[in-house]
Amino acid sequence: MRQSKRVVTAILIGALTMLGVATLDTVAGATVPVLGSFAALPSPAGTAADEAQEAPPPPTSPGTCLNWSRKDAADTAVVDCARPHLFEQAGTVQLADQPRLPDDRTWQQLVNERCTPVVLGYLNGKFDPDGRYRVGALKPSQKKWDDGNRELRCGLQSASHSGALYPLTGRAADQDQSGVHEPGTCLAIDGRTVGDPVSCDAPHAVETVGIVDLAGKFPNAFPAVGDQDNFLQPECSRIAGEYAGGQQVITDKKLTVYWDNLTEESWNAGTRRVNCNLAALLPDRSGFAPVTGPVKGSVSVSDQVAPPASGTPGVPAPPTDSPDANPPAPADPSTAPSGEAPPSDAAPPSGEPPAPVPPPAGPAAPTTEPAADPGSPPVSVGT
Repeated sequence: MRQSKRVVTAILIGALTMLGVATLDTVAGATVPVLGSFAALPSPAGTAADEAQEAPPPPTSPGTCLNWSRKDAADTAVVDCARPHLFEQAGTVQLADQPRLPDDRTWQQLVNERCTPVVLGYLNGKFDPDGRYRVGALKPSQKKWDDGNRELRCGLQSASHSGALYPLTGRAADQDQSGVHEPGTCLAIDGRTVGDPVSCDAPHAVETVGIVDLAGKFPNAFPAVGDQDNFLQPECSRIAGEYAGGQQVITDKKLTVYWDNLTEESWNAGTRRVNCNLAALLPDRSGFAPVTGPVKGSVSVSDQVAPPASGTPGVPAPPTDSPDANPPAPADPSTAPSGEAPPSDAAPPSGEPPAPVPPPAGPAAPTTEPAADPGSPPVSVGT
């Protein structure tokens, strides 16, 4: 992960993954699933099940937005990009050089190598690899492959640490790509690192307390990391103090202020906003400590390493009360009662449903360095 983090009282190395980090294989444990091809839809009412016809797949046109609510993506449908959606198509590539259906690892390599250029072209080069979007793909099923389908659909999605997909609204080219969260968003604890958005009442690693737009301070060229730090250290400390109810509150609750830094690659893509956050460190500073309770309420900090989190890559993220964790709308309102998605464990429609590709294991847990001397500038540490 190229994005750097800054801590007022300690230095974290590789300890944070933001929601929209863009890497195809793994980024601090985050993964991008490659979904299977589109399933056949249920037979129309009043017809026999064996008369069901496989529905034609959505068009491959760049700029087409797709959404689904089932875990197997069997209800995939085209939606207006102004509505919540899970995938924005950027283009396709043909895999004529592949003699057989690739395995999971090979799929991820193919998406990385062949879909990234497609997405860059689709966005006219304005893609922040550390921002809210990640490159993803939809692949043909075994049956489609055996029938000669070698088409890989490339596109953009928002995948969290576990690979769960979060809804997007609007076309990517028209959006701010900053990987920021609304104040009050908590990210779960996953071992010593950061997980998915979660209720702040549950154990979590970090809570976002504010967003800073660097464009006001640095209106022209990319600012060096040291210049960013000189601005963000007092600014994020001020924001955190106002959010928590005072600097003493932060101290009393054994929390730490830290912030994000932008890389030049992110800056060139147009990203200007970063998060200010509050978190706690384990006693040996080997990573984040579990925090339970919102900063503005009662907070408890554990000195024990949290257990690893679990999740299913490639499925719509579950709802929480976190400001950034709203569940996606059903792909087709006619497929479920108002406000309720089809049961995720229901039998799949007729035909061959897609299946998420299991991701490879994530990297080892991060380590940290000793704290800087009180009052001294934070040490620059890239992650």
